[in-house]
Amino acid sequence: MNYPCLKIDLEKISHNSKIISARCAQLGVLVVGVTKCVLGDIKIAAAMKKSGVNIFGDSRLENLRKLRNFYGKGQQLMMLRGPMPSEIGELVEICDISLNTQLEVVRVIAEICQEKKIKHRIIVMVETDDQREGLLPGEVVDFCRQVVDNYRSVELYGLGTNARCITKNGPAPESLKMLKDLWEEVMKVTGRSMPIISGGNSSVWNLIEKGKIPEGINQVRIGEAILLGHDTVNYKPIKGAFTDCFLLEAEIIEVKRKDGKVYKVILALGLQDVDSKNIYCCSPGLYIIGQSSDHTILGIKEDKFRKSRDDYLNLEAGGIISFNLDYFGLLSCMTSPFIKKSYIEG
Repeated sequence: MNYPCLKIDLEKISHNSKIISARCAQLGVLVVGVTKCVLGDIKIAAAMKKSGVNIFGDSRLENLRKLRNFYGKGQQLMMLRGPMPSEIGELVEICDISLNTQLEVVRVIAEICQEKKIKHRIIVMVETDDQREGLLPGEVVDFCRQVVDNYRSVELYGLGTNARCITKNGPAPESLKMLKDLWEEVMKVTGRSMPIISGGNSSVWNLIEKGKIPEGINQVRIGEAILLGHDTVNYKPIKGAFTDCFLLEAEIIEVKRKDGKVYKVILALGLQDVDSKNIYCCSPGLYIIGQSSDHTILGIKEDKFRKSRDDYLNLEAGGIISFNLDYFGLLSCMTSPFIKKSYIEG
């Protein structure tokens, strides 16, 4: 095997997808499986789909193109980031749905769809708890009225919101209730039915698990909770889910000894692969001292090692050190062309 290597357990991802999809289904909530952290990986998407995730969302058109090419026209795909005007021509060919906040962008979508004789669905994003993308609540009704009145090749498909991406605030039930109230008002004013209220991302899991998500919220966009098995407010493991679907392995290239004992280990893993602040040694006897672009340096916690020579002899050039990752560590590892991907199936 080549190193560094990211081991990907597809069965564990499928298991997590099943737990989350089943709980959401009990509340009448559909799960959009978010693949942006794993670059639209086909095998990971298939593991999600195997367990009931039937819509995929991503923020990069390249990833969505990969999914479209694999699944064909029947698969529902959603663009999660507000579209760049320069990509709209391809966007409407690849994606069924996109999240939008700008009338000028919607106008371009409508014009291109009219030329291509196709229709595109949009979910209008409302800024509630996160200070990221979205219209202010007072702007939503007029925005939606203009879409309905002026752009017939665009279908007003629903309202959505986000939380816990920029700020540290978790989603508030009151904000989601406000989203539902806006949804009702928009339908009343426009005379159009909207099937979707997209209530957020993995940060809403606590509300879902406790059955406290407001009635009417019928879609969530879930990535991290499936892939890493925890919520994104308190980062507590989800009951019954695996938190080790991904394991990073790196090879030792140098061992430093003093008085016969190892005191430092150098790995062929650097910042160009993944930032050391986003990975965590599986061995309690090792800790990260620092990192360069090409190397990661580990120290020894003497009290965590047995006081025998064998412990240190196991740390040799060619030895393998394992790490757990957080979300941004996983994102970096999946993005790095230098980290090999190894899939565990069955």
